[in-house]
Amino acid sequence: MVERVNEETNRPAVVRIAGAQDIATRNDLTIAFQRVRDNPHVIVDLTESTYLDSAAIGELFRAEQRARALEGRLIVVAPSERIVRLLSIAGLTSSTPVVETLDAAHALLR
Repeated sequence: MVERVNEETNRPAVVRIAGAQDIATRNDLTIAFQRVRDNPHVIVDLTESTYLDSAAIGELFRAEQRARALEGRLIVVAPSERIVRLLSIAGLTSSTPVVETLDAAHALLR
């Protein structure tokens, strides 16, 4: 499941991703990120995520590139050590902050 919390560009966009994200759910994820693509600050909440395949990780990289192009940033909320390890292996954590809570993500954007 993918849920956009807001699409306003004057506040950080929050995209919540739950469950397994794989080729079957890729379209939903792509659409969610397209809808917030004009927002320079995007928080991706992976709190309820159980699995991310390479297509989902690719979407995270593209969202990060868009945020940087808008002079903003992407922040990932991932309390699961397994998800953080996956993001680390993929190389996303070297350029994108990963925090444990949504409050921590919002604090980084203040």
